[in-house]
Amino acid sequence: MDIDTDPATCSDSAQQAAYSRVRLAGGLVGRMWLWFLAGCLVITLVPVLFGWRPYLIESGSMEPRIHVGDVVIASPEQDPQALLGRVAVFTDPDRPDRNKTHRVIEAADDGRLVTKGDANPTPDSQHVAVSDVHGLGRLLVGFVGLPVVWLQSGQWLWLVLFLVSIALSVRWVSRDHEDEQDDAPGDPPTDRMLSAQAAPTRSGLDIAASRPIPLARASHRHRWAWRIGYAVALAAALLLPTSTAAFSATTRSTGNSWSVPNYDYTNEVKALGPYLYWKLDETGTGTTAATDSSGNGRPGEYNGSITKGITGALVTDTPNNAVSLTSANSCINTASSVAATTAPAAFTVAAWFKAPVGYSKGGKLIGFERPRTGVAAPSVGQYDRMLYLDGNARLRFGVYNGGYQLISTAGGWDDNAWHLAVGTMNSAGMALYVDGVRVGTNSNNAAESNTSGWWRAGCGNLAGWASGWSGPNAPPADATPTNYTFQGGLDEAAVWTKALTASEVAFLYFTR
Repeated sequence: MDIDTDPATCSDSAQQAAYSRVRLAGGLVGRMWLWFLAGCLVITLVPVLFGWRPYLIESGSMEPRIHVGDVVIASPEQDPQALLGRVAVFTDPDRPDRNKTHRVIEAADDGRLVTKGDANPTPDSQHVAVSDVHGLGRLLVGFVGLPVVWLQSGQWLWLVLFLVSIALSVRWVSRDHEDEQDDAPGDPPTDRMLSAQAAPTRSGLDIAASRPIPLARASHRHRWAWRIGYAVALAAALLLPTSTAAFSATTRSTGNSWSVPNYDYTNEVKALGPYLYWKLDETGTGTTAATDSSGNGRPGEYNGSITKGITGALVTDTPNNAVSLTSANSCINTASSVAATTAPAAFTVAAWFKAPVGYSKGGKLIGFERPRTGVAAPSVGQYDRMLYLDGNARLRFGVYNGGYQLISTAGGWDDNAWHLAVGTMNSAGMALYVDGVRVGTNSNNAAESNTSGWWRAGCGNLAGWASGWSGPNAPPADATPTNYTFQGGLDEAAVWTKALTASEVAFLYFTR
């Protein structure tokens, strides 16, 4: 049987099908763009219902993490401890008619807050009263405020292009909707169907084709395939990281925790140029070396009874390992392959520690000492530049300069939680920090000089350092060298041959 078709009809149908696909693609792109914009607005405005407020970023002082045109959504907060190390929105002390969004890096002695833009080399000149803080940054919606910035700054080309993109998207969606109406099921087949023409047969009978090919219905089924693809693509678009908690840290309250995807403690320590950096991430009973992650080739070695691979202090670390010193002879000494060094005039010592509840043994967290292992009386050995706990779990930072120069905290650090202890000294004096906060200072700017030795963590001599000691297990006299191992958790021990600034210490704690 021969069936003849009209070539013009086939050509028109092919053109219409191609045009329909173009309109469908345009509608897909238009819908994605409009829904993306709507999703950004929803993320920005819905938190307002819970008392949070959006703030538009108009300068680059917080780059590269927060850009011009981003919107920071802040919740009310005026607790200095909660604000420390995090991004806050506050009244600009230099321009009371405007707000500023910067990071809180320190609490000054007068109770005011020291702030700094991440992109700025120095802290802000004016300190901020806690009462002037409007909120703590919680969410960041990227670039959603750019049209407002373009309008305010007269960037008309970008603003026009943005408005044109919206107009075109609306047009594409409406045309695609018209195409859907044309293809609705039940429409009478018109010129979009091909009808077979009657053809004579050998018997002389005319047979007309009674089942036309319904191209409209075929196109409708094809459109549903596009719709499924559109839904998948739209879901992927809405899952893009348009809203992150890039400027907040994990808090001790499990009901108020925020991830820190843009920061890494290890990288920040390395960026500050440490003399040595023992992460204490090793596992396994046969492991004896503590890797030096500073890149300077100054490893440590594990001695005595030490449990490796316990859960560490850093929520950003993978693996997040630490060690537990479990006996009086436990210690992490500088390896024998490392030569003795002259004690630095300016330095920083830092270590994370976790003391068991009721801990009363005291113990050295980190310090400078000779000999390399073991302990010796002052006539043949020296020990100085150290952080340690006393019998009431008070944290102490001390050096010897013809007398014992000490900074102490109140007790209570035996809470079975991780804490960052940092001691610094340079020509400006001494400072002690706990969990990023400066808790004490001392004008002393010198320690024992012209001495050589090695750094160690978790142990060391404290004979003669009974001055100001509280609680049990006080150190004996100098002539009785006694090892004071800290029998608790230890992590991330580091030494610098310079004094870190208050903002650097606060930021280190923030990046945990």
